[in-house]
Amino acid sequence: MPRRVALALLLASCSTAADSGADVTIGTTQDESTDTSTDATTTTGSAATTDEPSVTTTTAVPTTGPAPTTGEPAGPCGQPPPFTGAMAQTIDAAGMQRDYDLVIPADYDPNTAYPLVFAWHGRGGNGELARLYFKVEEASAGQAVFVYPDALPLADMDGQTGWDLDPANEDVALFDAILADVSSRLCIDSARVFSTGHSFGGYMSNTLGCARGGIVRAIAPVAGGGPFFPCTGQVAAWVAHGTGDTTVPFSQGEGARDHWLSTNSCGDTTAPVEPAPCVAYDDCADGFPVHWCQHDEPDLGGHGWPAWAGPAIWKFFAAL
Repeated sequence: MPRRVALALLLASCSTAADSGADVTIGTTQDESTDTSTDATTTTGSAATTDEPSVTTTTAVPTTGPAPTTGEPAGPCGQPPPFTGAMAQTIDAAGMQRDYDLVIPADYDPNTAYPLVFAWHGRGGNGELARLYFKVEEASAGQAVFVYPDALPLADMDGQTGWDLDPANEDVALFDAILADVSSRLCIDSARVFSTGHSFGGYMSNTLGCARGGIVRAIAPVAGGGPFFPCTGQVAAWVAHGTGDTTVPFSQGEGARDHWLSTNSCGDTTAPVEPAPCVAYDDCADGFPVHWCQHDEPDLGGHGWPAWAGPAIWKFFAAL
């Protein structure tokens, strides 16, 4: 039977919308599973923004192959959305009921293929909290569909929520299930699937970039680290880390940066890009830029989410 390894990363719980803090240790636990495939059954709201929507059930097949590179739309283009605005969703992924928030632009155009952005929260948080302070959605101004998954409580983190970072785990399966579900209901640009996250969510974004290269187009981890295993392909990467981070060591952010520099065959020289702390590496593989945003903002405690991160991440995604 296949063996799954859960990386127990004791990362920060987001105690406020701007910061999170805790110690970091990396250990391993292991268990066995007879099936790592994902059949996704989704309970969704009706076409409204009411608090008590009617319920419909759909079945989605997870996306596991390479993503198209031509920007071809996926899903029911030309059909009205099931709702607009934000609505909580429930889905079955890897045999477990999982929750996520789905945000559809208020002026959603059924004939436009939208980018899809996954946003992963830090330890102890949830998708609603991530939406509150990431501000990538706000910067997009209705130009993308957003997904905010909720992590499961983990026993090795005293019941706090967190992500399992093994590539065959339930959280990569969750990504597959949500991607399949959203793509079956909305007009999604299958070549523009993006992932961002903070702290533990930054680790999760690096994991996805590695495990789902060719499906994920770009990632933007903030105050995270990893990945910890061989990758399936290339992704564009925007990486930010505070020099004074005492929760996730600065060296973890540097390691993530160096991983993507190597994967994308980048050179050693850089050029400044906006916002001011950031640089773009020269000579990266065509279509796979790497931006590095090393910052020193004491008011964030070294680990918080910079105010400029949301707009900068969206600008990076939108340029691809």
